[in-house]
Amino acid sequence: MNKLFLCVTLLAVATLSACTINKNQQLTVSADGMTLVKATRSTQVAKNENVDFTRYDKILISPSTVTFKKDWKRDYNRDERELSMRVEDKDVIRIKEGVEKLFDEVFQEELAKSTHYSIVTKAEPGTLLLKPSVINLEVNAPDLESAVNVKRYTDTTGEGTLLLEVFDGVSGQIVARIIDAEEAGDNDFYEWASRVSNRADAKRVIRKWAKSLREHLDKAHTSPAKQ
Repeated sequence: MNKLFLCVTLLAVATLSACTINKNQQLTVSADGMTLVKATRSTQVAKNENVDFTRYDKILISPSTVTFKKDWKRDYNRDERELSMRVEDKDVIRIKEGVEKLFDEVFQEELAKSTHYSIVTKAEPGTLLLKPSVINLEVNAPDLESAVNVKRYTDTTGEGTLLLEVFDGVSGQIVARIIDAEEAGDNDFYEWASRVSNRADAKRVIRKWAKSLREHLDKAHTSPAKQ
Protein backbone atom coordinates (compact mmCIF):
# COMPACT_ATOMS: atom_id res chain seq x y z
CA MET A 1 0.00 0.00 0.00
CA ASN A 2 3.00 2.37 0.23
CA LYS A 3 2.72 3.39 -3.41
CA LEU A 4 -0.99 4.11 -2.94
CA PHE A 5 -0.38 6.30 0.05
CA LEU A 6 2.38 8.07 -1.83
CA CYS A 7 -0.05 8.93 -4.63
CA VAL A 8 -2.56 10.27 -2.10
CA THR A 9 0.09 12.30 -0.33
CA LEU A 10 1.34 13.87 -3.54
CA LEU A 11 -2.19 14.75 -4.62
CA ALA A 12 -3.01 16.19 -1.23
CA VAL A 13 0.10 18.33 -1.29
CA ALA A 14 -0.76 19.57 -4.77
CA THR A 15 -4.33 20.53 -3.89
CA LEU A 16 -3.80 21.78 -0.35
CA SER A 17 -0.30 23.17 -0.58
CA ALA A 18 -1.46 26.69 0.24
CA CYS A 19 -2.26 25.61 3.80
CA THR A 20 0.41 26.60 6.34
CA ILE A 21 0.88 26.07 10.07
CA ASN A 22 1.30 28.89 12.56
CA LYS A 23 3.10 28.82 15.92
CA ASN A 24 0.09 27.19 17.58
CA GLN A 25 0.13 24.36 15.02
CA GLN A 26 -3.24 25.41 13.60
CA LEU A 27 -3.85 25.15 9.84
CA THR A 28 -4.55 28.51 8.24
CA VAL A 29 -6.99 29.14 5.42
CA SER A 30 -5.65 28.39 1.94
CA ALA A 31 -5.86 30.62 -1.11
CA ASP A 32 -9.19 29.12 -2.15
CA GLY A 33 -10.70 29.55 1.32
CA MET A 34 -10.18 25.97 2.45
CA THR A 35 -8.97 24.64 5.80
CA LEU A 36 -7.55 21.16 6.22
CA VAL A 37 -9.75 19.54 8.87
CA LYS A 38 -8.67 15.91 8.55
CA ALA A 39 -5.42 14.32 7.46
CA THR A 40 -4.55 10.63 7.71
CA ARG A 41 -2.40 8.29 5.62
CA SER A 42 -5.31 7.60 3.27
CA THR A 43 -7.67 10.55 3.70
CA GLN A 44 -7.55 14.33 3.33
CA VAL A 45 -10.56 16.56 4.00
CA ALA A 46 -10.66 20.32 3.59
CA LYS A 47 -13.59 22.70 3.81
CA ASN A 48 -14.51 26.35 3.94
CA GLU A 49 -15.23 26.98 7.60
CA ASN A 50 -17.31 30.05 6.79
CA VAL A 51 -19.90 28.13 4.78
CA ASP A 52 -23.25 27.41 6.42
CA PHE A 53 -24.35 24.01 5.11
CA THR A 54 -27.79 24.33 6.67
CA ARG A 55 -28.84 26.66 3.86
CA TYR A 56 -28.44 23.88 1.29
CA ASP A 57 -31.26 21.43 0.63
CA LYS A 58 -30.47 20.22 -2.88
CA ILE A 59 -27.64 18.22 -4.47
CA LEU A 60 -26.55 18.24 -8.11
CA ILE A 61 -24.13 15.45 -9.04
CA SER A 62 -21.89 15.88 -12.07
CA PRO A 63 -21.05 12.76 -14.09
CA SER A 64 -18.02 11.08 -12.56
CA THR A 65 -14.68 10.71 -14.28
CA VAL A 66 -12.23 7.84 -13.91
CA THR A 67 -8.50 7.85 -14.63
CA PHE A 68 -6.13 4.93 -14.29
CA LYS A 69 -2.90 4.97 -12.40
CA LYS A 70 -0.06 6.27 -14.56
CA ASP A 71 1.35 3.53 -16.81
CA TRP A 72 -1.05 0.92 -15.37
CA LYS A 73 -1.64 -0.71 -18.75
CA ARG A 74 2.07 -0.78 -19.61
CA ASP A 75 3.11 -2.18 -16.23
CA TYR A 76 0.37 -4.80 -16.25
CA ASN A 77 1.27 -6.03 -19.74
CA ARG A 78 4.98 -6.06 -18.96
CA ASP A 79 4.42 -8.73 -16.30
CA GLU A 80 2.03 -10.77 -18.43
CA ARG A 81 3.51 -13.40 -20.76
CA GLU A 82 0.24 -14.63 -22.27
CA LEU A 83 -0.86 -12.41 -25.15
CA SER A 84 -4.50 -13.24 -24.49
CA MET A 85 -4.15 -11.85 -20.98
CA ARG A 86 -2.70 -8.49 -21.96
CA VAL A 87 -4.77 -5.34 -21.64
CA GLU A 88 -5.70 -3.54 -24.85
CA ASP A 89 -7.00 -0.01 -25.31
CA LYS A 90 -10.54 -1.32 -25.76
CA ASP A 91 -10.27 -3.00 -22.35
CA VAL A 92 -9.16 0.23 -20.70
CA ILE A 93 -12.08 2.11 -22.25
CA ARG A 94 -14.59 -0.59 -21.27
CA ILE A 95 -13.39 -0.74 -17.67
CA LYS A 96 -13.27 3.05 -17.37
CA GLU A 97 -16.80 3.51 -18.72
CA GLY A 98 -18.08 0.67 -16.55
CA VAL A 99 -16.68 2.19 -13.36
CA GLU A 100 -18.05 5.63 -14.25
CA LYS A 101 -21.53 4.22 -14.87
CA LEU A 102 -21.45 2.19 -11.66
CA PHE A 103 -20.18 5.17 -9.67
CA ASP A 104 -22.97 7.44 -10.94
CA GLU A 105 -25.65 4.85 -10.21
CA VAL A 106 -24.49 4.12 -6.66
CA PHE A 107 -23.89 7.77 -5.73
CA GLN A 108 -27.32 8.81 -6.98
CA GLU A 109 -28.99 5.92 -5.17
CA GLU A 110 -27.18 6.43 -1.86
CA LEU A 111 -27.44 10.22 -1.68
CA ALA A 112 -31.14 10.02 -2.55
CA LYS A 113 -31.64 8.38 0.87
CA SER A 114 -30.91 11.69 2.60
CA THR A 115 -33.82 13.32 4.40
CA HIS A 116 -32.19 16.75 4.23
CA TYR A 117 -31.36 16.96 0.53
CA SER A 118 -33.13 16.25 -2.72
CA ILE A 119 -31.33 15.30 -5.94
CA VAL A 120 -31.79 17.89 -8.71
CA THR A 121 -30.77 18.05 -12.36
CA LYS A 122 -29.78 21.73 -12.53
CA ALA A 123 -28.27 24.25 -10.16
CA GLU A 124 -30.56 26.64 -8.32
CA PRO A 125 -30.42 28.48 -4.98
CA GLY A 126 -29.62 26.12 -2.13
CA THR A 127 -27.77 23.60 -4.31
CA LEU A 128 -24.52 21.80 -3.59
CA LEU A 129 -22.70 20.77 -6.76
CA LEU A 130 -20.66 17.57 -6.43
CA LYS A 131 -17.85 16.85 -8.88
CA PRO A 132 -16.55 13.31 -8.19
CA SER A 133 -13.54 11.61 -9.72
CA VAL A 134 -11.85 8.27 -9.21
CA ILE A 135 -8.11 8.64 -9.78
CA ASN A 136 -5.13 6.29 -9.67
CA LEU A 137 -7.37 3.34 -10.51
CA GLU A 138 -5.50 0.05 -10.58
CA VAL A 139 -7.17 -3.30 -11.36
CA ASN A 140 -5.11 -6.30 -10.32
CA ALA A 141 -6.94 -8.95 -12.37
CA PRO A 142 -9.15 -7.37 -15.04
CA ASP A 143 -11.62 -9.72 -16.70
CA LEU A 144 -10.59 -9.29 -20.31
CA GLU A 145 -12.85 -10.08 -23.24
CA SER A 146 -9.92 -11.69 -25.07
CA ALA A 147 -8.99 -13.96 -22.16
CA VAL A 148 -11.18 -16.96 -23.01
CA ASN A 149 -11.30 -19.78 -20.42
CA VAL A 150 -8.48 -18.21 -18.41
CA LYS A 151 -8.89 -17.66 -14.66
CA ARG A 152 -6.89 -15.26 -12.55
CA TYR A 153 -6.66 -15.37 -8.75
CA THR A 154 -5.83 -12.44 -6.51
CA ASP A 155 -6.12 -11.43 -2.86
CA THR A 156 -7.16 -7.87 -3.73
CA THR A 157 -9.30 -6.53 -6.56
CA GLY A 158 -7.43 -3.25 -6.91
CA GLU A 159 -7.00 0.29 -5.64
CA GLY A 160 -8.52 3.68 -6.29
CA THR A 161 -8.73 7.17 -4.82
CA LEU A 162 -11.82 9.33 -4.57
CA LEU A 163 -11.30 12.99 -5.37
CA LEU A 164 -14.53 14.84 -4.60
CA GLU A 165 -14.96 18.58 -4.85
CA VAL A 166 -18.09 20.27 -3.52
CA PHE A 167 -19.21 23.67 -4.81
CA ASP A 168 -21.94 26.20 -4.21
CA GLY A 169 -24.20 25.52 -7.18
CA VAL A 170 -24.91 29.18 -7.88
CA SER A 171 -21.64 31.02 -7.21
CA GLY A 172 -19.30 28.18 -8.11
CA GLN A 173 -17.35 28.71 -4.87
CA ILE A 174 -15.65 25.57 -3.64
CA VAL A 175 -16.82 24.64 -0.14
CA ALA A 176 -15.20 21.25 0.46
CA ARG A 177 -12.64 18.83 -0.99
CA ILE A 178 -12.29 15.17 -0.09
CA ILE A 179 -9.50 12.77 -1.04
CA ASP A 180 -9.81 9.18 0.11
CA ALA A 181 -7.83 6.12 -1.00
CA GLU A 182 -9.35 2.65 -0.75
CA GLU A 183 -8.32 -0.89 -1.57
CA ALA A 184 -11.10 -3.08 -2.96
CA GLY A 185 -11.60 -6.76 -2.18
CA ASP A 186 -8.92 -7.00 0.49
CA ASN A 187 -9.00 -10.71 1.39
CA ASP A 188 -6.81 -12.97 3.51
CA PHE A 189 -6.73 -15.54 0.73
CA TYR A 190 -6.67 -15.69 -3.05
CA GLU A 191 -9.97 -15.80 -4.93
CA TRP A 192 -10.91 -16.14 -8.57
CA ALA A 193 -11.33 -12.64 -10.01
CA SER A 194 -14.10 -12.21 -12.56
CA ARG A 195 -16.02 -9.29 -14.02
CA VAL A 196 -18.81 -10.04 -11.54
CA SER A 197 -16.53 -10.10 -8.50
CA ASN A 198 -14.62 -7.02 -9.64
CA ARG A 199 -17.89 -5.11 -10.05
CA ALA A 200 -19.17 -6.25 -6.65
CA ASP A 201 -15.97 -5.17 -4.90
CA ALA A 202 -15.96 -1.82 -6.71
CA LYS A 203 -19.60 -1.27 -5.81
CA ARG A 204 -18.88 -1.84 -2.12
CA VAL A 205 -16.13 0.79 -2.14
CA ILE A 206 -18.24 3.32 -4.04
CA ARG A 207 -21.17 2.79 -1.68
CA LYS A 208 -18.84 3.26 1.28
CA TRP A 209 -17.76 6.62 -0.15
CA ALA A 210 -21.34 7.67 -0.92
CA LYS A 211 -22.72 6.60 2.46
CA SER A 212 -19.96 8.40 4.34
CA LEU A 213 -20.60 11.56 2.32
CA ARG A 214 -24.36 11.37 2.91
CA GLU A 215 -23.91 10.94 6.64
CA HIS A 216 -21.47 13.85 6.87
CA LEU A 217 -23.71 16.13 4.79
CA ASP A 218 -26.71 15.26 6.94
CA LYS A 219 -24.67 15.98 10.06
CA ALA A 220 -23.45 19.30 8.64
CA HIS A 221 -27.01 20.21 7.67
CA THR A 222 -28.22 19.82 11.23
CA SER A 223 -25.31 21.74 12.75
CA PRO A 224 -26.13 25.15 14.24
CA ALA A 225 -26.16 27.85 11.57
CA LYS A 226 -23.27 30.31 11.58
CA GLN A 227 -24.18 33.81 12.65
